[in-house]
Amino acid sequence: MRKYYYLIVFVIGFVLQWPFVLHKLYIEQEKSIGAFAERQENADKWPEEIDPGPEQSVVSEVAEGEDPGKSPEEESVEEPSGEREPEEGAAEEPSGEEPEEEEQDEPEEEELSPEEFFQNTLFIGDSRTMGLAEYADLTGAVVFANTGMNIYRLYSLKNGVRDQEAYLEDVLAKNQFRKIYLMLGINELGYDEGQTVKRFEEEVLKLRELQPDAKIVLEANLHVTSERSERDEIFNNEGIDRINGNIRQIAEKYGFSYIDVNEIFDDETGGLNAQYTHDEVHVLGKYYQQWADWIRENKI
Repeated sequence: MRKYYYLIVFVIGFVLQWPFVLHKLYIEQEKSIGAFAERQENADKWPEEIDPGPEQSVVSEVAEGEDPGKSPEEESVEEPSGEREPEEGAAEEPSGEEPEEEEQDEPEEEELSPEEFFQNTLFIGDSRTMGLAEYADLTGAVVFANTGMNIYRLYSLKNGVRDQEAYLEDVLAKNQFRKIYLMLGINELGYDEGQTVKRFEEEVLKLRELQPDAKIVLEANLHVTSERSERDEIFNNEGIDRINGNIRQIAEKYGFSYIDVNEIFDDETGGLNAQYTHDEVHVLGKYYQQWADWIRENKI
């Protein structure tokens, strides 16, 4: 009897659960039938009632002249042309186009008074330039000169002018000059001429590199008297003219200015006027101001 106990319990449980299982199966079948009927109904209506929308169209034809990048709504809106008629009484707006500028000549160098002419100016030279510093009015100028100065000793020889920087390198480093006057060459007579010209050119270019905003003025060396020239095999006017000619060529080659003050001190023989000198080489102190005034008057 005991072996049939579990069988009897199983049968009773199955009989009790069977109605619930049948009810659930009935409900699921009804749902499936309803869903199928709905899909069939929609399928019959699709061509007339359901709009697939623009996203479902893989290829869209573009009418001739139509912009494919614009929607129908955008086509109906006129874009502003960028120009509009000014309202009555309103100020006319600028067109946005810049007026053509008239060509202007390059501004001339600022006109300076005699007192201002040598402001921010550097003089470099030998004993003649020292005479300018001593006897002429060079208000505002810096002078770097020495009686023995030559192109080979430009950066090694100390300044012989009182109350000035000792070395040219310091002078150039501490100032930005508007103009630089350079007179060297007579103390180089007796050296190899080709080597002197080459060195002169190098030093002038170095000056331009160190002072790029400065106007560089190369000065011709003063002549000696004709009497001194005739008896001196080295320091004579023939040699001075040669070195002056080479200096002038350097000025023309690189666009520097060149001045020759000999025109106010030479006599009819082409040498330094004997009345202007006591040693046949340097002008008297009172004539240095005439030299400075000549530079001012010629605005060089």
